Amino acid sequence: VSLHFFWEFKFCFVFNVVFPFKYRCLTIRTEANFRMEGISKKCNHRFYKPSLLLSIMSRKIKSQVVIALMAMASISGLYYLGDLQAQSPMPLEEAKKGDLIEFTGICVNSKENFAVLYNGSETIVVFEILESGKVYKIRGKLTDPDKSYVQAFEINQTSPKALPLETVTGAYWVDDYCQLLTPQRISLNTCLNASKGERVIVEGLYYNKRFYVINYTRLGFENSPEDSMPFLIRGSVIYGGNPATIWDGEEEVRVYLPYKQTLEVGDYVEVIGTAKLYSTLTIYVNDRSDIRVLGRARKCPIGEEKIGEIAYGVCAVKKSTKTYISLNCTSIPLYGFSVRVGDLIEFEAIRRKNSLYCLECKVSRPREALENSICNPVPDQPSKIEGRVAWVKLYSNGFGIANITNGNCWTLLKLSKSIGVTLEEGGHVVAFGFHTTYREMPAFEVASREDVIKD
Repeated sequence: VSLHFFWEFKFCFVFNVVFPFKYRCLTIRTEANFRMEGISKKCNHRFYKPSLLLSIMSRKIKSQVVIALMAMASISGLYYLGDLQAQSPMPLEEAKKGDLIEFTGICVNSKENFAVLYNGSETIVVFEILESGKVYKIRGKLTDPDKSYVQAFEINQTSPKALPLETVTGAYWVDDYCQLLTPQRISLNTCLNASKGERVIVEGLYYNKRFYVINYTRLGFENSPEDSMPFLIRGSVIYGGNPATIWDGEEEVRVYLPYKQTLEVGDYVEVIGTAKLYSTLTIYVNDRSDIRVLGRARKCPIGEEKIGEIAYGVCAVKKSTKTYISLNCTSIPLYGFSVRVGDLIEFEAIRRKNSLYCLECKVSRPREALENSICNPVPDQPSKIEGRVAWVKLYSNGFGIANITNGNCWTLLKLSKSIGVTLEEGGHVVAFGFHTTYREMPAFEVASREDVIKD
């Protein structure tokens, strides 16, 4: 009996000491003990064989021991950490392995499991996920002085005031990457909320051939070009193709466009590119998105237009050559359209420095529709005469005159050697040209052999 009481005491003691909360109301006894006592207890009794009971106790005790050891390790770690954080941080250049440091820098590289921070002279590596371009204050333990590895205890975004920021002024530019032109190309770590070619002031730090931007200020576009710097122009296209020529309101600007890009004459455009200060201001455009067509150039009646504007009107052709025509409404030659003297044309043309270039031109009345003006000559106006050849006189220098008669009216048709026209008496002639005089007699002058039609 005493042996059974010993077992009961031993098991109850162990379970009440090692498991004081879970098993405080549970009395564990052997099967033999219950048979000997032969009495019932108020507590719930479970029957275990001694060998099974010892096995259960062994597993429970091991589990509790592991938990106790982990708790002790955690308490020790917290104690160590608290003791480390209570220390004064060391400067990074003086710190040794295990020392506490404080570091403020900009994140210049961030990967999935580490980040690099730079303060203008030194870098550290923390095994955290940070945002590139942001400034952080790190407090932690230096774990590898050679590689500047830091185990961070505290990470906070902070003001960049503590950093030795550099200031750079230049033009914001986007090519294959975002950059600043000064005119040297400076690679930026991020793109800016600024227009391409716009002048900006950026603050930040250089690291690994790249400028890490912390702050920037937009200044707008330059009013005058600088060599090798971006320049924005707006104006009318007065010569199309590639290169094209734009009139910006003050001067002609030569514009070289990307491959297979052209500009249309008469368009009003905005172009951004790199300026070169040659005798003619030249802009080199590197992307088709840097060209914007804003509309058409301003229109004005013929005679009121300025360079870069579109003149329109209805005028008669005074002179026609292989390259240009002259009109009776302006002294400026018109290029890009071929018609005959005496034709009446309706046109729209872009004004260049010393000429007009046809954009939309058509004959509104052919010269054949002109009235015979032999009886009613109008000086300095394209006219038509028609009649019979009364007589012809040729001079030794090759110049000749022919009397053209129609009823009671007549005029002398001047035949210069250069036009190469010969007439015969009695022939029928139609000529287009201008009324003039010859030795105080009424005369008619033509510009080319195409202006004399004979039967």
